[in-house]
Amino acid sequence: MKTVRILIVISILFSCRHEIDNVDYTVIIGENSRHYIIVKPNPVILITNSHQDSIDLNADGIFEIRFKISSIPTSAVPGSKTEITTQNNLQILLSKKGFEDPDTLNFRSNLKADLHWSTDETQLTEDISNLFTLRSYACYTINHCLTTGNFDHVLDKYIGYKLGEKFGWILVDSNSSELKVKEFTVLK
Repeated sequence: MKTVRILIVISILFSCRHEIDNVDYTVIIGENSRHYIIVKPNPVILITNSHQDSIDLNADGIFEIRFKISSIPTSAVPGSKTEITTQNNLQILLSKKGFEDPDTLNFRSNLKADLHWSTDETQLTEDISNLFTLRSYACYTINHCLTTGNFDHVLDKYIGYKLGEKFGWILVDSNSSELKVKEFTVLK
């Protein structure tokens, strides 16, 4: 009898654990409509100084976002800059109104229309693109180093984006020499 009780308790514990493992820890989208597919590239998309890459975020055959890392020549220690270029009216979630740096989001962040999105007013045609700095670091003298952007040495941070009335995200790790795209949504 004691063995049966132990087996029942163990089965209950394992069934509870199974539910916890199925929790969706990604970014929350507006009204929770699942108008996207989550893509987890294997291997991850790796962007370095010698390799840039792009992603088509709505499966229309046109790349909406491009990632690039470039060197910053200085008189002291060489620096680097990680940038994204958006086109086709893709908007990026910014950290604050008036600031042009994309915001780093944690899981369970809520994407909705009334946040601080980049403007597409400058995009008069779909061919015009916008440039955003994820991170930039350079030392011009031993005591004078400049860092900009919210993605300096981050793990598991999301870039929020908006395309039309739909929202999505890109999960990245970032450091001075590389950017890893670990997950992104493709809008349906």
